[in-house]
Order: sequence, then structure tokens, then C-alpha cells
Amino acid sequence: MLHVLMHMDKYRLRIVLLLAAVLGLSAALYITQAPAARPAWPTTNLPELAVGDWVFRSGTSTESHLIQTLSNSDFSHIGMVVSVQPQPLIVHASTDDDPLRANQVLSSTLSEFIDPQLARSFAIARPNFVTEQEKLQAATHILNQLQLPFVLAERDTEHLYCTTLLADALDNTTISFQPEWQHINAPLLSGEYLFPSAFADYPGIDWVYRSADIQ
Repeated sequence: MLHVLMHMDKYRLRIVLLLAAVLGLSAALYITQAPAARPAWPTTNLPELAVGDWVFRSGTSTESHLIQTLSNSDFSHIGMVVSVQPQPLIVHASTDDDPLRANQVLSSTLSEFIDPQLARSFAIARPNFVTEQEKLQAATHILNQLQLPFVLAERDTEHLYCTTLLADALDNTTISFQPEWQHINAPLLSGEYLFPSAFADYPGIDWVYRSADIQ
């Protein structure tokens, strides 16, 4: 067991130890088995998306369940639409969406982002408090972060994960974006962290779409 732990990346080791400490025996209720074969989420019935839209998902991984538990939210991950042609493209910071691009900022098509192996449900929101010009500016900023390493850390230290990637992009515009950070006080994970729920609960957004599981 020690040999295995020594070869795990720092983020995954931290998550595994936190699960054991915080959830104890109840962790077994959250640890997801390989998702049963499910059809792909339909995309033909989606409303037209726009650059700057936020795409949320409820993930299938152990880490996703932990994030939803800590934040008491429907969502565990978020990305931003940076282009819509020839199909919606989403930039996000992820640990394991793509084994060839692990622990970094990456781009995914909408179909890849909501693949049923990764998403139990998803939703799309439009931040109406951001102008079209500022959305383009934020999208340009976030595209420049591609391949930067994923860093899960508290607010006062260097960090880069899915929510802070978007928050930094919006901070690069002239708008005043002040999402609510959540204080966590748990073994191996303490301090202020920014969860997808801070975006989902932010005033001035319209829900463009919610999948059936989170209606």
C-alpha cells in the first residue's frame, strides 16, 4: 500500500487521505463504480450557446462526490465556452478528463465535457452581468492558460483549478466579479476554496439549460 501511495500524484493522494479522514465509512456510499453504460447526453436539443457561457457538470469520480458534499451543491466542475463554431469548445482545468492531458488546463468539445463517463448531469448558465466584449476578453484570457498545471490550493497560496481559472479570466475584464469563497476546516484540507456553487449561486445569471437529473 505504501508503495502505491508513494507513486500517486500529490493531488490524488491528498483527496484519498481526505476522504478517509472526513467521510470515514460513509465514503463507500460516494465512491463511484465505473459508470454503467449510458447513452450520450443529447446535444441537438440544446439552446444556442454563446462565448462566455458557463458549463457545469455533476461528475462521476470520487473527487466529484467530495466536492459536491463539501459545497452542498449539484455541481462539481465548471468550464467556459470559448468558441461555438464548428461546435462548442470549453476550456477548463481538470485532473483526469483526458489521460494524455492530465492535471492541466485543457479544451474539450461539449460532447467530451458531458461524456456520460464523466458527467452524471450538466447545466449551462449565461452570466448576463458580463458584456459581450468582456466575454470575448475573458475567453481570450482563458485560452492563453491552456496547458498550465492544475494546482489545488487555498486562496492565499498559488492555485489554479476549475473555478479559479474562470474567476481569474473574469477578473481580467473591467467587471467586478466577487464570488463567495467557502472556508473548509478538515484534515489535510483547510482554508478558503472556490467551488462551482459560487458560480451557480451568483446573481445575474440565466440558466440556459439543465439536464433532467437536476431539473
